[in-house]
Amino acid sequence: MTERIKRITGRTLAGEMYVKPVHIDFDREDLFLDESARDVKRLCEFILAQEPMLNEDSAFTGFFNFDGSVVGDAFHRSGHRATGELIRSFYLKSVDNLSTNEWQHATADYRKVLKKGISGIRAEIADSLKKHTAPDEISFLTGLDKVAETMIRWAEKCSGKAAALADVTTDPDAKKRLTKLSDALKRVPANAPETFYEAVLCIYICFSADPDSFGTLDRYLTDFYRRDTAAGRLTRDEAAEYLQELYLMVQAATPKSGAFTRGGESHFCIGGYLPDGTDGFNEMSRLITESLLDLPTYIPQITLRWTKKLSHEDFYWMMDMERRDPHKRIAFTNDEKRLECYVGVCGFPYERAVNYTMVGCNEPAFLGAITGSNSKGNILKCVETLFHDRSESIVGAKDFDEFYRVFEKVMFSDLDRIYEYDDKYNSVRARDVNYISSLFFNDCIENAKSLTRGGGDVVIASPMLLGITNVIDSLIVVKQFVFDEKSFTMAELAGAVKDNWEGHEDILNLIKKRGVFYGNDDERSDMVAQRLYDSFWRYLRDKKNLFGYHFLVGDLLGYNEHHRWFGEKTRATPDGRHSGDLLKFGIGQSEGRDHEGLTALLNSIAKTDRHAIACGSTVTNISIDENLIKNDANFVKTVGVFETYFMNGGTHFQLTYVSKEDLLDAKVCPEKHSNLRVRVTGFSDYFNNLKESIQDDIIARTEHTK
Repeated sequence: MTERIKRITGRTLAGEMYVKPVHIDFDREDLFLDESARDVKRLCEFILAQEPMLNEDSAFTGFFNFDGSVVGDAFHRSGHRATGELIRSFYLKSVDNLSTNEWQHATADYRKVLKKGISGIRAEIADSLKKHTAPDEISFLTGLDKVAETMIRWAEKCSGKAAALADVTTDPDAKKRLTKLSDALKRVPANAPETFYEAVLCIYICFSADPDSFGTLDRYLTDFYRRDTAAGRLTRDEAAEYLQELYLMVQAATPKSGAFTRGGESHFCIGGYLPDGTDGFNEMSRLITESLLDLPTYIPQITLRWTKKLSHEDFYWMMDMERRDPHKRIAFTNDEKRLECYVGVCGFPYERAVNYTMVGCNEPAFLGAITGSNSKGNILKCVETLFHDRSESIVGAKDFDEFYRVFEKVMFSDLDRIYEYDDKYNSVRARDVNYISSLFFNDCIENAKSLTRGGGDVVIASPMLLGITNVIDSLIVVKQFVFDEKSFTMAELAGAVKDNWEGHEDILNLIKKRGVFYGNDDERSDMVAQRLYDSFWRYLRDKKNLFGYHFLVGDLLGYNEHHRWFGEKTRATPDGRHSGDLLKFGIGQSEGRDHEGLTALLNSIAKTDRHAIACGSTVTNISIDENLIKNDANFVKTVGVFETYFMNGGTHFQLTYVSKEDLLDAKVCPEKHSNLRVRVTGFSDYFNNLKESIQDDIIARTEHTK
């Protein structure tokens, strides 16, 4: 890390690099404009009113933050008239203990601006205006063109500020750097970049329009890097320095608050299959990873897209990078499984599907596309309903099949409510027109339709179902103890659950001692899990959202709050859970019930979903004793275990290396463990930042020692 990057890093972590939006005054003349024209005018004024973040260390500038004061930004949760009330009422809140509404994540298609610049995008808009005649279409495209022009004017403003600072600085290196920046801003993003530096600058500026994900960063930059290094215009160290400043901008764009310390707030991918079927992991993938890990920041997060064509050496190298990263910024996902889903289930063309990326807390998205939903649904609710409110419908079941049919009917009814709620939310969301992000999203210009109104070409609609492991284990208890072993009757089990296990300790202890729970590579429990996933498949295979996009199922995603909120409002369940206990964090943690070891757990996960429907947002958190991976010989074996897991069909994993003793001590003496970071759900955070209930849940997760 250069001294310049060290200085920028220090200011970033101190919160000094945060770009604070400059508000604009309301112009009374705006009252005489129609709503669309007024929104566009205020959006453009807002952009141009911002002050570029510049100092003598800057090699880049041009990023600006939205604050929700203007309409037209798709990603700020308060910046929309239509959804303001929805957000105040439902965002991050439990609704009937069934669905908590989250926001949409997305990733811009930076290939477009890197290929043709914003001037080329304006040419697309001009062509589309010739094809569309409807007033709302003309209004949208006209507004989009004004915003595009404003982005160019914004770069010109930044160029002038950089030149002015170059004129007054006495540092010759700073003068050279700022002059280079000023000159580059006269060319990009108006025009397509010609160099690696200009390409990163383009992304740096346009990230303001979509402050969520870089997408497939190595694919964007590889050709620029190879040309520049071959021509002697760029060294590897210089490229690394540019990448690091890009990463620091992402960290700086996050307010210094609770979210500031989280990993997963911004996300992108490396590797994976290229459109020609070859593996895309290359020298740029390595440089991107190394450059990030040199920084003591928390975001962005990288996911390696694994393929069967990725060499063992490259996979080992990425696992080793993850092992060395104290901030837990690397995750892994399986291209084989995901492409099976996106092509075979969703029917996306391979050349489109192969360009998926990860956003947020490990949700998938396609380049130039938005996720159709991120609602959270408490799937354990259907089990609670059966045993507390409708026990009369199950006490007479003659066998597990009869019980399961009743359960499935209730579950499908709850799923109907989740997906209906999701559609209703997005229909309200569609009342707002987005302008700036639509510049970089596929087909919005061609369709003359806002991203929020289904203008994009593909969407992954994937509400997250929390509590799936609780559901699987509850079904296992019913099958094993009520029907297979006949240890107690359904009426006795329902009575124990209704009583929150009080006075029924004999039943509870039997379940805990002899339950064949999920995650132990046992056919009895794995078959129950597979049956549940088969039910999801039957429900979802022909289901589409209001824009005509396929629904998928995601399990384990969201903030820890979702698991806590839903758990607090969910009564006792047959898996041995008491009323108010947290829901389990997805399929990778069973709170000590996965006692057969890591390989057994991964085998259970890998073979569960043969239809790949869980490729919505499956997150698998695995805790491993840090002493295990400190030994290189053991680490080699660990890498092999996870490589086999992907070979067998596993979708995702991310790791936490920590000892249970350290976690317990951190609760007692937090001052001794101020730098202890752990994986929570789709993000990582300092252990000391977490609520006690979440800390206890992480401590209870199985710590694999072999």
